[in-house]
Amino acid sequence: MPTHPPPVSQPPPVKEKKATRPRAESAPPKPVAAAESPPPPPAPLAGPEADSPLAEAAPEEAPPRPNLLPSWSVLAPGPGAPAGVPESRGRTLRPGDPELRPESKEEEGEKLTARVQDWIDDDTAGVRAGGIGGHPYFGQMRGSLEGGLAHTDGGKPEQLGVTNPVAGLMKNYTEAAREFGRTGTPGGAPPPSAPLQSERLTALFGNDPKGAHKIRAMAQARESLEALASRGALFTVKLEVRHARSGALLDARIAEHSGNELFDAFVLKVVPGALGDLAPPPATVIRDKKDLRTQWLVEGWHHASKGLMESIGSSLLSGQLAVSPLLLMKDEKSLQSSFEYRARLLKVY
Repeated sequence: MPTHPPPVSQPPPVKEKKATRPRAESAPPKPVAAAESPPPPPAPLAGPEADSPLAEAAPEEAPPRPNLLPSWSVLAPGPGAPAGVPESRGRTLRPGDPELRPESKEEEGEKLTARVQDWIDDDTAGVRAGGIGGHPYFGQMRGSLEGGLAHTDGGKPEQLGVTNPVAGLMKNYTEAAREFGRTGTPGGAPPPSAPLQSERLTALFGNDPKGAHKIRAMAQARESLEALASRGALFTVKLEVRHARSGALLDARIAEHSGNELFDAFVLKVVPGALGDLAPPPATVIRDKKDLRTQWLVEGWHHASKGLMESIGSSLLSGQLAVSPLLLMKDEKSLQSSFEYRARLLKVY
């Protein structure tokens, strides 16, 4: 029988891979910054600028590091330290510093005693001024100070920055209105014991409108203006002076300012000429002290002109505070105000 060759075994067929379509909704993965290749260098420039090196892109700056070195140190600050660090003016306290030591009872007692003694001295100085303030020596000091303030150049209202001719009147009116709103009374000086002219007219004519009604209204307007004008000074300053036993002026300073720098400076300007060289104080005034220290209240009273006050008084009869136009047409002397200076002894140390 014919023999058949053995069948040749064929390899299994290779399955073809089907191409998978990418999903529409899936986004391609973001490239990692570290895997990015550096950008190609820029092309060389032609011309004279080709030889100059190109500035490289500055990397992102890191946050500055705090500089812990003191400003007085000679060491250079490290990289990233802020420039122009202001010099510290403080003082470092360390354990064992004397300032950290608590005060002893003796030291605390000494401070408390000195403070109480200052209070006693101030109270005693005020009481002594009320008792010995009428001494002729202090009367001479008062007269010399008031005369120097009144006759020294620079003490006029316009030289002190006061341009309103009724500045003192308006200040007192504002204070009276504020006090009336707070307490129900305008305050000010107590009423005189003798009856006013308007009160005498009321007692004489009663409320008869045909009587002296207009005269009584004019009297009340004048009394109201006088009360406002005498209510208080426009500027007040506390002046403290110190004299030697020989009468020479040792020191002068402002203990309490008036709020007007020009007025304060003017008062200090007058003091050397008015109180610079006095007679030696009597023994009853200076006692056993090495110097004489006094405190004065210097007041600047601002007074409007007579014509202006009469015009304001006439306007009060109509219920309106106004100035007559005829007065404004006159010369400036009709509106020129003045200052009156007063000095009062407060304390004698």
